[in-house]
Amino acid sequence: MRFRTFDELSPSMDVDRLLVHVVTLGGATDRASVELWRRRSDIFAEYVGIFAVEGERVVGQTYVKRYRYDFPDGPETVSAIASVGTRPDRARAGIARRILEEVHRREREAGIRYALLWTNRSWGAHRLYERLGYRDVYAFPWAIRGPARPKVRKPNLPAVGPPRPGDMADLERLHDREAEGRLGFVRRPKRSMRTAAATRQFDPARDLIVARANGVPVGYALVESTPQRAICGEVVAGSHRVRRSLIAEVERRSNGQPVVFQHTPVTDSLGFFRGRGYTVLASGWYTLMANSLGRRWGARAAVEGCGTTDRRFLCQSGDRF
Repeated sequence: MRFRTFDELSPSMDVDRLLVHVVTLGGATDRASVELWRRRSDIFAEYVGIFAVEGERVVGQTYVKRYRYDFPDGPETVSAIASVGTRPDRARAGIARRILEEVHRREREAGIRYALLWTNRSWGAHRLYERLGYRDVYAFPWAIRGPARPKVRKPNLPAVGPPRPGDMADLERLHDREAEGRLGFVRRPKRSMRTAAATRQFDPARDLIVARANGVPVGYALVESTPQRAICGEVVAGSHRVRRSLIAEVERRSNGQPVVFQHTPVTDSLGFFRGRGYTVLASGWYTLMANSLGRRWGARAAVEGCGTTDRRFLCQSGDRF
């Protein structure tokens, strides 16, 4: 087995790469989307990812992004490990472990001190990550309310509606402004929302709700909706009134189906959700894990070091990689 970077994959290997991604994670990262992110931002490591190859066949993968993370001790660039996957017919062969060890080596040489990844605590991969030095630092909260008749929006709340042309740059600036002084995922890569929309990670017309005052965006919410439920993991608002207006619109759009909120929107408005009849779960199965590269890190030290129990901690659905 040998390692290849993203740019070293041949056309036939690139098809294998897509196959590994689809069968292990259900999605696919097309080359055009990666190249658009590379042109618009510095979100990817220079080598993009590491791919395990046997013969001419890709048997395992992971992508490596670089995010700014504001620790209690100050901001640092961290490695964001994404889409770790192995072909099912090569499972339990140590491929994922060897890929991650190679990534860790490269990231340490680049001067990166911390690596983060998202996973599910019920998956077997969670044990592998623990053996490699990762520790659980944040399992995001949930707030859910069962089917309910949509309420009429109060006239004194800010107007809400779909985005307009040119809104996205304003919403990116709004996120950065409202994130100031917090910990965690405070500063996103430049043009992040516009690039996510361009690469079809979300559909603004369907998924984005914008609150306005005097025609100017003052808040937004991102919603993932199906006929069975609506999930909102990102709400950015400059005031409690704006936040209330956005939450009410998410509820209205759920069209009587269960509505769910996740991440910082829950912790920022815990009492508000409980007052509206939501059931709140402090943490679920999905977890953010952190690795202090090159040294051992205990569970308590990892949580304290990442500041995830601090009231200033910020993490929204757009910060999952």
